[in-house]
Amino acid sequence: MKKKALALVLIALIFNLSCDTSQAPNTQNLKTYRASLATWNALKKTHGASYSYNIVTSSVFGFGTIKKITVLNNKVTSRDYEAYTIYDNDRNYLGFENRLILIAYSENTNNLGTNSEGALPITIDALYKTCLNDYLSVDANTNTLTFHVDDFNIIKDCFYVPNGCQDDCAFGIMLTNFNWLKAG
Repeated sequence: MKKKALALVLIALIFNLSCDTSQAPNTQNLKTYRASLATWNALKKTHGASYSYNIVTSSVFGFGTIKKITVLNNKVTSRDYEAYTIYDNDRNYLGFENRLILIAYSENTNNLGTNSEGALPITIDALYKTCLNDYLSVDANTNTLTFHVDDFNIIKDCFYVPNGCQDDCAFGIMLTNFNWLKAG
């Protein structure tokens, strides 16, 4: 009986070691991603393809950016950008409301994409593709992968953080302030 139990344990161990579990930590992210993409496609049919969203970055060192992208009829029509710090030149904390603007611009259809700073002027559809291809596809054994949705099940966060990294290590997309718009 002991030999039989030992044989079963060995078989189970060999089977477990032979299975490729390298992407197992990412399975839930991919499942949530697929459901979110399906929701996005359905919502776009219901609401139309006109909306705005912000992509934000922030640093533990007090720097941040806000990029607002506006899409009308599935075409990007404007991009606004702001880079800021929440500290003055003497390193006094100012808070977000009193932040110092370091760089700011607004683009429209005539000059869209002419500034090098800021997120690319792309649609949410393109963000889903970027999320899958650039962020959810990295090695899940050496990175912590994250995919979150907002209250409407639309992409909100898609990023990875290399294991062991402490500060400012998130690579990816963080969206805020998604709003449906009326097409003009």
